[in-house]
Amino acid sequence: MSASPLSPEYIKIRHAHRQFITPEGGIINALDDISLSIAQSEFITLLGPSGCGKTTLLKIVAGFEELDSGDILLDGQSIIQQPAHKRPVNTVFQSYALFPHMTVGDNVGYGLDIAKVNKIERNQRVAEALNMVGLSGIEQRLPSQLSGGQQQRVALARAIINRPKLLLLDEPLSALDKNLRLQMQLELKNLQSELGICFIFVTHDQEEALTMSDRIVVLNGGKIEQVGSPDEIYHTPKTEFVAKFIGESNILSGIVINKSETEIEVDCNGLTLHSFDTKPELGEEVKLLLRPEHLSLTPNDHEGARAQLTMKLNQTVFIGTDYQLHGELQNGQSFSALTRKTNTPLVNGSELTLYYQVNALHTIPSKKKSTKGHI
Repeated sequence: MSASPLSPEYIKIRHAHRQFITPEGGIINALDDISLSIAQSEFITLLGPSGCGKTTLLKIVAGFEELDSGDILLDGQSIIQQPAHKRPVNTVFQSYALFPHMTVGDNVGYGLDIAKVNKIERNQRVAEALNMVGLSGIEQRLPSQLSGGQQQRVALARAIINRPKLLLLDEPLSALDKNLRLQMQLELKNLQSELGICFIFVTHDQEEALTMSDRIVVLNGGKIEQVGSPDEIYHTPKTEFVAKFIGESNILSGIVINKSETEIEVDCNGLTLHSFDTKPELGEEVKLLLRPEHLSLTPNDHEGARAQLTMKLNQTVFIGTDYQLHGELQNGQSFSALTRKTNTPLVNGSELTLYYQVNALHTIPSKKKSTKGHI
């Protein structure tokens, strides 16, 4: 029985493990017991630094790499024994991999030619695919006569023409300039919605992942750090790695010294901060995340701002509408804030009072108790 479009188990990766032996004789766990379920019409992004395992996982789903152990199910059926060319999966590569001697129409229709689809249907489907990616009427051009963005669209048209159940995208936008990349992010998301199939997208670009994804899978060292919506990943990271990897962050270490039903106080080496996150226990060591954009120079900039701290200003960077402020707190820790143009003098060496909403301070539990006394 086929899974419904909303089923979270249309694609199911079970305990995937893949090792590589280095030239020096060592072992790298590229995938270390990865399990993941994906819905049929979901845009999911594999995000992480180089070497985290995201491309290895994509290649294994595509059939270009083999698992050492584990399984991959598509619509309830295991596909690990199927060769790549027989899987109902297509891949768009970073390099686009267009045939330079073939016209656009022949590049897009190549898969149909291999499948011996009759010429009338083949030409109709080529035209439909090109229209879907906004390239109608260029069937006779060669790849060398196209811009980078047009080549990327041709690669997409070639990938979707066979009507795959799953489309894999391996950093397909990385070679584009910033403005075109931003445009293509929105177009890819719209295309995925129109096709109604699952896209698995690989990137190391945080902004790209946050912009396009229904869910993000953050990978590190062959393991999954966190799976969640862009909002969850950004605002409530579960680990320090995710907090540091996604967006700009201020992370402080502290001990919960006071706790009520609605609030905790955390001692960060002599600096006391307040949070509404009451999950940590009294005496627990925690990491605190405070995004630079959640800080302001006046208490009324954010509704409900009621906590403050002092930063010695070391550097100011103007980035158009905003100022990046870099300095250090009274406990000596480096700290950053992002604020709009202000009448407050920004003089290096001066002390600035920064305000933040208590509910903007997110805690990352370390699951350890402090040996120090607490109030």
